[in-house]
Amino acid sequence: MVAMEVKHLNTTWVKPETRLHGKIPLTIFDRASADLHIASILVYDAPTASNTKIKLALAKALTYYPVLAGKLSGQPPVVVLDDEAGAPVSEMSVEGNLEDFLPFKPTPELSMLHPYTQETNPLLMIQLTRFACGGLVLGLCANHVVADGQSMSNFYVTWSQLIMEKEVSSIPTHSRSVLRPRDPPMPEYPHQDMEFSMSPPSDDQPPEFYEGAIENVQVHYSYDFIMKLKERLETKHSTFECLLSHLWKKVTAARGLDDQVITRARVSVNGRPRLGVSGDYFGNLVLTAFPAAKVKDLVQEDVGYGARLIKEAVGQTGSEYFQSFLDFGELNKDKELYPSAVPGSLSTDLEVDSWLGFQFHQVDMGGGAPRLFMPSWIPIEGLAIITPTPTPEKAAGPSDRWRSGVDIIVTLLPEHAAAFEKIAHSID
Repeated sequence: MVAMEVKHLNTTWVKPETRLHGKIPLTIFDRASADLHIASILVYDAPTASNTKIKLALAKALTYYPVLAGKLSGQPPVVVLDDEAGAPVSEMSVEGNLEDFLPFKPTPELSMLHPYTQETNPLLMIQLTRFACGGLVLGLCANHVVADGQSMSNFYVTWSQLIMEKEVSSIPTHSRSVLRPRDPPMPEYPHQDMEFSMSPPSDDQPPEFYEGAIENVQVHYSYDFIMKLKERLETKHSTFECLLSHLWKKVTAARGLDDQVITRARVSVNGRPRLGVSGDYFGNLVLTAFPAAKVKDLVQEDVGYGARLIKEAVGQTGSEYFQSFLDFGELNKDKELYPSAVPGSLSTDLEVDSWLGFQFHQVDMGGGAPRLFMPSWIPIEGLAIITPTPTPEKAAGPSDRWRSGVDIIVTLLPEHAAAFEKIAHSID
């Protein structure tokens, strides 16, 4: 990528069009999420709506999604809405045409295209970067502690519809009444050991980061490759289970771990269908399944072995598990809890986030679908993010999520990244 010089023009604090006041408590699912901003990038060819129109639509969108305009405060934490509620929008410019800098690669330089903070607040930050050709890069950064990927996807679609002056197709559900613990609460699983710790992290052992020594490897798996993988399965598995098994196997082999070490794939499980909650619910409603295997078994067995482990673990994280978690939250709503989902090195594990079902292809900034969307550079070892490969015409949507293939960004130490790239497409 050609060196890019980004010039800051101004930053505007965009407030909700309708002022709201109050305090919104976090749910037990929010409290289990990392206090960490997730950055993503959407790229648009000209023409698009003006920055002014985009900001006016954002003010309307924040009225539908007021949590994103608030600030997190207190213990147990609550989202506070007051006269200062809003989100910062930074406007930037680049001398040069967008095409001169494409394709974007997942490197630290991508951080110039989106805002970021290591603080909890603001909960939502936005950057609009304009190029000489009129192209736009929309940089988004939202704190995971108040919303999961599906919630943020819904927000961006609503924002887009308001830019396009369309009717909002989906009104978000904010009511916590849809998350009902049993009476009396009866947690059946050791959530205090899985999703939480009952004691604070030690100052002597902070989360382990490898800043400056992480490589974000981008690998493409074509539809034909994925189908070849599935042909090797003796029993029926989803495409996701098959692909994740292959990825888990290759990352584990590239790390060169001892045969007897236990490795886990951390897989997000959506609680909405498992609890009968609408897809419009805004907040976090995701838990993690933990398929586990000895390194020797995972690496030596075929792709069906890992796929079976993944399917079983996800199946065990069903409605009973989610209900148990709700009950645990009710019993501990006034206690200080410490989420296990803290950032750092996963070392032997692989955390996988699928963006395949998100509606980014519907996020129209006034001139059509984005030509691509992608995560920014990730400074944490052991993560994998799966996105659909964009077609020449548009970013792929959920209906054709596999047909164009998938792109996966995997974060690894440099020596492991080199080994992974050599074996990423080998089928054994």
